[in-house]
Amino acid sequence: MRFLKTNKAILQCSLLLLAVMPSAHVHAASWYDWIDKPWPARYVIFGALDYSRIEEYAPKNNDERRKKGRTSLWRFEEFFDATHPFKGLPHPIGRVYEDYYTKYDDFGYQVIDFDKAGKVLTPNRTPKPLQIKQSVNPDVRLDAMMVEGDATPGNPFYRLGEWYVHLPGARGDDTTPAFCGGDDDGRYSVESSDRYFHPDMKFNVKNIINDRGTFGCREWAYQMKRPISVAGMGGQVPDAKGQCQGGFEPGLYKGKSVCPGLDESSQYKPNAKGFVQPYIDVTTYHDKAGKKTHIGRFIGWMGFEDAPRPVIGKHGDYWLCLHECPDGENPGVIADIVDWTNKRSWPLPKPTPYFPDVKLKPTRAELIE
Repeated sequence: MRFLKTNKAILQCSLLLLAVMPSAHVHAASWYDWIDKPWPARYVIFGALDYSRIEEYAPKNNDERRKKGRTSLWRFEEFFDATHPFKGLPHPIGRVYEDYYTKYDDFGYQVIDFDKAGKVLTPNRTPKPLQIKQSVNPDVRLDAMMVEGDATPGNPFYRLGEWYVHLPGARGDDTTPAFCGGDDDGRYSVESSDRYFHPDMKFNVKNIINDRGTFGCREWAYQMKRPISVAGMGGQVPDAKGQCQGGFEPGLYKGKSVCPGLDESSQYKPNAKGFVQPYIDVTTYHDKAGKKTHIGRFIGWMGFEDAPRPVIGKHGDYWLCLHECPDGENPGVIADIVDWTNKRSWPLPKPTPYFPDVKLKPTRAELIE
């Protein structure tokens, strides 16, 4: 009798867990109901301080699903080559921090490129060519799946992430739409499963810093929306009438009047305050001074109409350029971040805002709605 009660309790617990797990893991039979919507990202990038462990886990997960005859939710990391910037270098060795078990060599990332038709362009080892498809999940978000072959039922598919399109509060528009991954559940509020099983659990930013990092899909979206500058903080000087080319008003930077100076291909308007950000900084800053940093688990993307923008970050003691590095530079360690930015008249990176749910409080009008 005790055995039966125990098993009944396990079954009930399992059913409860399924009820609160992210929607990508349920309703698998409907995943092939793709919607006819253009795919907006020319690339998606995934990074993690422990990417070596993710690569090690992916084949095991896929083997289990293969043996059970399941075609849903395979791990794509097995089939794409990752970049490990620190491997093969005489430096650095050892842990990122004394209180971190993760070593520099464990850090890695993958970039997957797409064309406008949704075809995966990045070389990979899947049995059939891949294309990206989207479906609506029960949370009224769009799941993005890479599917083999003609994307019909029976072809394995790999979950890439989901589009999050609404957040409450005045800053919600600054951080959406955002393309988010599994690690973003729990980055901005208590994780969905914890909210169910541990309703009294409090959200703790320190735990997020040490676990997945405070840079996630919302922070990427926020930085994406900041205008791209050709001249950077060196700025074009306003004319004798105090005006900038194109009729734009100058802004103040460190007490000096500068023109924003946008790339001609940019869709964004100049920032009247004169501050521009020509790169995406994926760093998790442990302190406001930026003395202790690392690159945690993150996901990012760029649209087909977005101009190339370097993706950089500071991991421990080292600055890296991960993707779309300027002036034809290869991805890797940046020898001197001051020289690297000064060469292009760009501002030095500094800690950027972090957007947990507590900072995105709905307005009274939104509450009534």
